[in-house]
Amino acid sequence: MQKQYEYLLIGSGRLASHLSAYFNGLGIPYLNWNRSDSHSLQSLIPQVNKMLLAITDNNIEPFIRHNFKKYSNKTIIHFSGSLSIEGIESAHPLMTFSDKIYSLEFYKTIPFITEKGKKPFTDLFPELSNPSFVIDSEQKPYYHAWCSIAGNFTTILWQNFEERLQDKFDIPKEAAVPYLQKVMENIIESSRPLTGPFVRKDFSTIEKHKKALKEDAFINIYEEFYSFYFNNYLKKEEENENG
Repeated sequence: MQKQYEYLLIGSGRLASHLSAYFNGLGIPYLNWNRSDSHSLQSLIPQVNKMLLAITDNNIEPFIRHNFKKYSNKTIIHFSGSLSIEGIESAHPLMTFSDKIYSLEFYKTIPFITEKGKKPFTDLFPELSNPSFVIDSEQKPYYHAWCSIAGNFTTILWQNFEERLQDKFDIPKEAAVPYLQKVMENIIESSRPLTGPFVRKDFSTIEKHKKALKEDAFINIYEEFYSFYFNNYLKKEEENENG
């Protein structure tokens, strides 16, 4: 008789690597499969109760249709932050995953987002103690858009800042690390983390910035942030001050 496992982890990318490291750290037995494996996926499915799809969003639905039609008794879980599929569970990790493995204690802090009306995180992964939250299925694209804005857009800004430090001023990117660390610390710890000419309403400096960025690809981004801040943040502050 074949040994039974709770999970079959499918995928070979960063997310699959991190989930594998987390399960290994906790001593959770599981099977693993990816397209490079010589053994058949169909031979593994009968040995598990839950199938974890750590694959790209555009492959999830075709993969389910192609491989799982006759396994209605199995629980299928994907990790997409934007997809909602009828009859399929999801648990999106609110985290960015690099090519380096994290510590077990850090993995335990990662929040997971599940869908209202479907199984709770504690049912999907009873072995895990991670914080979890529930959102409406139709709100997933909006939620995930903001995850992307907060994480990916920030990364693009900092990568371009570091490139300009090095290319235009011959300043190594390492010199910006204390600045980056303090910005992140202020965002986490302060209720008013924003500093600089926007907050001071230093329009003279702002105009100098815009003039200096005239030939830079980021001039439009600067102007959009400028417009957003003064049309949103400043109005809210004035409303709060006026009671």
